[in-house]
Amino acid sequence: MEQSIIKDIRKLFTKSIMWTIIMTVLTIIVFTVLILLLQSNMIPANHAENKASDASEEMKNNPQKYLNNKAFSQKQEMLKEENVYLSEYSMSGRLISGPEKFKSLFKDKSTPDVLNTNISNNGYYHNIVPISDHNKIKGMWVYSYKLKATFANEYYRYILIGLLFLALLSPIIYFICFSKHYINKLYNSIKQPVDELIEASHKISQKDLEFKLNYTSKNEIGQLTNSFRKMQSELKKSLYENWRKDSEWAVMMSSLSHDLKTPATLIGLSTEVLNETGNLSHDQQSQIDIINRNIIKVNNILKSMSQSSNIKESIQIHDVAPIGDLIQDIESDMMPLMEEKSIQYKHDLIINNDLEVPYLKVNRILENIFSNAIQYTPENGKINFYVTRKSDHLHFAVEDSGPGIKKENSDLIFSKHFREDKSRSSSFGNAGLGLFNAKSLVEELNGFIESVDPLILTGTRIEFNIPYT
Repeated sequence: MEQSIIKDIRKLFTKSIMWTIIMTVLTIIVFTVLILLLQSNMIPANHAENKASDASEEMKNNPQKYLNNKAFSQKQEMLKEENVYLSEYSMSGRLISGPEKFKSLFKDKSTPDVLNTNISNNGYYHNIVPISDHNKIKGMWVYSYKLKATFANEYYRYILIGLLFLALLSPIIYFICFSKHYINKLYNSIKQPVDELIEASHKISQKDLEFKLNYTSKNEIGQLTNSFRKMQSELKKSLYENWRKDSEWAVMMSSLSHDLKTPATLIGLSTEVLNETGNLSHDQQSQIDIINRNIIKVNNILKSMSQSSNIKESIQIHDVAPIGDLIQDIESDMMPLMEEKSIQYKHDLIINNDLEVPYLKVNRILENIFSNAIQYTPENGKINFYVTRKSDHLHFAVEDSGPGIKKENSDLIFSKHFREDKSRSSSFGNAGLGLFNAKSLVEELNGFIESVDPLILTGTRIEFNIPYT
């Protein structure tokens, strides 16, 4: 039968209610027994009355003994322990000895009329006995008490109240305790698969697919876990396929670099022969310099390609050069392409020319950005180039007068194979990799690249920053 978390919660609630009822019933039974035991230790309501009656008989039969103040005081203390208050009054109703609260007991009363009677006043019963000595009445003894059941020990009363209070609260207490217990149990049962899924997600982010999910329940989390297992399986298939392709790519790159090395060497030798012939014009010598410079770049790239099958690793050449030389080389390489379209070029370089930068990477970044700008700048258009130093970063910007980028595509232009105008791009043989490669290289240098609104011209402005030390 299909399980679900809501069913688990309902079971939790049902169990909490069931155990609350069972434990409440047991508690009431136990408390009832305890209350009955406590009541068996209660002093009956007429206990004080009996003690007062016994004491009055004794004292009436031995008046001489209790006319002595010491014996009378002892009797008062003894009766007080039994909740009986012994007082002595004159025949005029004046209090001679006893509690002050009974001082006005005989106010508005004729004392002879109340002798040997029992009167009630302020919740107390007062047994009035005459003090007779040699047939002469000398005063009155009054035994005051209440008809109320009490406990032999005063603490029993508080215990009884506490038991009754707990009996009333026990259902709430038990429900809270059992609910907490089952909620913790449910939490722990959910936490284990959730922790597994979190750990699996972390491993996937680290490209580690060697993990095991042990949770097998058929509830919603179990279904999610099963989906993760399927995703793990599919990712493994995809990963193995990528490994196979990478292996093929490595072989192809190695073969390609080997095949290109020979023609690149021959081109280099040809330019050396041309240099040795002499009699070259200034423009011809400039073109030969461009060829030589780019042959060096090609050889560096081919060397790296032969060492690694990864495109990013293929440019891990740790060469540095002054930024002034780098900018001069870029401008020399790009100038013929701009002159071919009669593009007006302007640069603004606020930088120390001796500052060293990773030559090959920055050169390739600028080549890609310039190539993109030249491609989309119309005949007789304009391209501006800016380099400045900002804090601990170098800031580069290339701005053109081309058609520009739609605002919604400003982030997409750095995506692989993205071409805003597919038909126009195809005519240039553009695969949509220029800005993608530029972005990859900038990020390798821990920099940042973006497309922003142009400041002077009307087309596209690409800016990137790279740190330097």
